[in-house]
Amino acid sequence: MKILEYVLLLLAATAGIASAWRFTMFRGHGAQCLLRGLPAEGSHGWRHGVLRYVGEQARFYKLRSLSFNYDLSLDRRTVTFNGVRELTAEERDFMPGVESVLVLGGPEGEMEFAGARHVEMALISWLESAPDSRDQREDMNALAERANRGRREQ
Repeated sequence: MKILEYVLLLLAATAGIASAWRFTMFRGHGAQCLLRGLPAEGSHGWRHGVLRYVGEQARFYKLRSLSFNYDLSLDRRTVTFNGVRELTAEERDFMPGVESVLVLGGPEGEMEFAGARHVEMALISWLESAPDSRDQREDMNALAERANRGRREQ
């Protein structure tokens, strides 16, 4: 019986440490937003969290999660902005400061994104400024070799 109590205490301590770590790491860093996968009905499926931009990815960290890693990653080369819709009356009740919802598409399927106006505009700008996926990145070493081909023979 004592072992079971120690195991439960250890699990509770681990969960407490994980939640405290996540709260301090992501609370003030990133853009606060809501995200949900489609299809969804009514106001169900919305997840509060923080969006952080890391290179070509936007990483979403759920507010209520004990994971030490991000919960969803959006690659801006594969995500498309599909439009805007107005909030429903039910959604206005739990989304203060949000005026509209962005509809996004990608390999994960369609999703909706909601946040303050400046957060939504930042996401749209970030998505629209993505390099074309058809662009081929040149290898700098290969370029240097091509540029110096004739010089080495002399």
